[in-house]
Amino acid sequence: MITVAEIKEKAENLYRAYLKRLSAQLTGIEADTPPFFPLVIRSNTGSASDNVSVRAAELAPLFDNSRNKTGSGYTLELVTQNTRRNAVQTVIKRIYFETEREYLSFIGKNAEVKRLHDALAVLRNSLSVYLESQQTDFFTRWAERHLSELTEKQETGFWENVSRCVNWLYDHPLSNLYIREIPLPVHTKFIESSKALVHSLLSEEPLRSFEEQHGLRSTPLLVRFRSLSEETPLRAGTCAVSELCLPLADFNNLPAAHMLTGIRRIFIVENEMVYLTFPPAEGALCIWGHGYTVTQLASCKWLAGYELLYSGDLDEHGFDILAKLRSCFPSVQSFCMNRETLTAFDEFRVKGKILAGNSVPERLTEEERAVFLELRSDPERDRLEQERVPVEFVARRLERFKSR
Repeated sequence: MITVAEIKEKAENLYRAYLKRLSAQLTGIEADTPPFFPLVIRSNTGSASDNVSVRAAELAPLFDNSRNKTGSGYTLELVTQNTRRNAVQTVIKRIYFETEREYLSFIGKNAEVKRLHDALAVLRNSLSVYLESQQTDFFTRWAERHLSELTEKQETGFWENVSRCVNWLYDHPLSNLYIREIPLPVHTKFIESSKALVHSLLSEEPLRSFEEQHGLRSTPLLVRFRSLSEETPLRAGTCAVSELCLPLADFNNLPAAHMLTGIRRIFIVENEMVYLTFPPAEGALCIWGHGYTVTQLASCKWLAGYELLYSGDLDEHGFDILAKLRSCFPSVQSFCMNRETLTAFDEFRVKGKILAGNSVPERLTEEERAVFLELRSDPERDRLEQERVPVEFVARRLERFKSR
């Protein structure tokens, strides 16, 4: 026979289905289904032919904790049956929750459901004009996807602030403002921490870049670069500088500043410390690529006029970055990402991360692909970080460019 604990477990397992039904009703969609209550808990309720003493012991706690005795919770529908073996016996015909109030009290969800009611009421009222412009079931579908946020305890005024953000962004789709500049009585950190939620109310597209997708100004990508030769220093006015950091838009205009005189070759390096310690090289510039952000250099078409070399980790993601960069600049060569380097520092290989879907990047040379597959074949040693490659080794590889 079912126990009180099992009734609670079954009741809790039905909670999300209840929330979905309730949220549909609260967002204006009447579900074309039977009422949720009374809610029957399907279970083993025993038989009149069971051992009398065992049945009595099992039935007692069920009855003592039921609405039949306490006035709250689940109800036992009891009937009497005549049996040949046990005479007249009282048996449970069904166990059910008669009302929403009984059900929520039993599983301890009254506060959560009140929060759901309150949150949806705020959104429905504050976003009424916006929601009228959306598909009929948009709000219902949104609520179903965000039941956890709607039932969580939030700070005071949370949903009012979400509504303010949604309404403002809807009314100003191309503001070109930084988030901090949005003229709302909502602090910047609130918007920053609520991007995913605000976006979900404005669009059903996956969130890629909140700023870009909602017409806001993004923090500019800064390109950090240094000359590798004393003979071709970078100049800011009349001053020779060892290193510069420019917003991408300004870096894109670098040729117009006549700062690249004497530069023939450009190295793009993934790791910051490797970038900072990259050995001297005649007529060369070094750019810190820092991971996948290097692909944002695609807008700098002038880079294609130089000999480009990319140096990253010897792992799946390093070769994937190389391949993506090559999709922007097909002539990019890899540097110290070959079998020679892998063999020389084999002892430093460690476990890395595989690419999603076990994909193999396109646009790799035959040797690069062979190294990639060799790394993949040994999952516990599929990563050689470029920091493990000594400066002296890099310097010797650079010697090969002196005659070119």
